[in-house]
Amino acid sequence: MIKKLKFSLISLAVLALVGVIGVQSAYADALTFSNDTAVTLTGTSINLTILAGSTATSTVTGTNTLGVTVPVSSTLTLISPNGYTLANDGSIVPTCTGTTSVATVTGTGSLITFTPTTVVACTVSGGAGLSSGGGLASGGGGGSSYVPPVTTNTPPTLTITPPTQMVITQPISGCSSTSGYSTVSGVSCSGNVGYNTPSTSLTPSTTYYNLGTMTLKSGSKGDAVKELQRFLNDKLNLGLSLDGKLGPKTIAVIKKWQKANGLVADGLIGAKTKAKMNSMAQ
Repeated sequence: MIKKLKFSLISLAVLALVGVIGVQSAYADALTFSNDTAVTLTGTSINLTILAGSTATSTVTGTNTLGVTVPVSSTLTLISPNGYTLANDGSIVPTCTGTTSVATVTGTGSLITFTPTTVVACTVSGGAGLSSGGGLASGGGGGSSYVPPVTTNTPPTLTITPPTQMVITQPISGCSSTSGYSTVSGVSCSGNVGYNTPSTSLTPSTTYYNLGTMTLKSGSKGDAVKELQRFLNDKLNLGLSLDGKLGPKTIAVIKKWQKANGLVADGLIGAKTKAKMNSMAQ
């Protein structure tokens, strides 16, 4: 049976500062962890860490379990530096970075219980560890911040045999000149009017994401959000459904991506963030 201990808010703040969680912590108000906080599951050798900046109203450790309650509009990031699985009852899908499993809880006010096992979910190939500053670092330590994985896709080269001459009878939608890319479809505006004589070997144009002109944020909907979801699927392999709805879980990923790419991590997809995303596509 899990032993339960109650602490005052001041005592909890002290525990968060020194980086240790007891068997149970129940907070009168939501507590934001100022430092990385170690958690050892009862009766096991499994060590987990709650990252600095996480917020919770309660944390409960038991035999091979950790329960967390995260308030609405807040997040808590839990990691296993040894790459153990972070199975849970909250439908949260952990990710792997090097030898570290990462799970981010977006607050609903409900208790989420993690039941990790000693089965390694991430490939162990080196000395990745935690930095003292609250992020992940390679080589067993350091001061580097956590950087989400970013992958790039190289479009294939297509070889076709077109007619020796094409006549473009309609202007390309979204083109204001004969150079650049359409703001509607992202295709090249080259040959927008008159005749165009293509070469016999064509390479597909660079991917373009039409993210619109309005700043996107949590709760935004529409075609621009679908383009944002397409970018995240292409570059971060998130597997998002292209439903045109921007929710808090996606915003949490975008904040990490902004920080990793030298942008203000505010979760707002404005002109600078859009430009950075399309520069990566090119």
